Amino acid sequence: RFVIDPVAFALALVLAPLLVALLGFWIMGIPVIAVFFGGPCYLVAGTPVLLIYLHLRHGTAPQIAALALATVLIGGAIILVGDHRLSTRPSHYEILSFTGMGVIFGPLWGFAFGLIYNRLRNDLSRQPLPPQAITKKPKERATTQQAKGNK
Repeated sequence: RFVIDPVAFALALVLAPLLVALLGFWIMGIPVIAVFFGGPCYLVAGTPVLLIYLHLRHGTAPQIAALALATVLIGGAIILVGDHRLSTRPSHYEILSFTGMGVIFGPLWGFAFGLIYNRLRNDLSRQPLPPQAITKKPKERATTQQAKGNK
């Protein structure tokens, strides 16, 4: 398990879509529009997925891009099935259009996130936690620390 650098994580989370939009704005402004439409989904779905993944793995930029693609596809499938089951007026076209744009921009934003995060993170977050830090429960750690303090 790895410690997540919160400053690097927050900066990478915000800067990744903006960097992709800045580098690709000349394509009829589509990446800029994608930030407004896809940004909330990116934050709501991407933040917990990235936190869990980076806590368990080092996370290179290509791995995070693949994770973003999988998240978009799984999320789109869940929304499509839920819409089909619950809606009286299915909106498959809108969901597939939204997911199609996510398939393009999700991996780009994930790759940019991976580049930024791995560049900014501190040295502590690059090393796995020692096994004793993972296996002990918080109460056990507290009693162990108190016992060491009493000696």
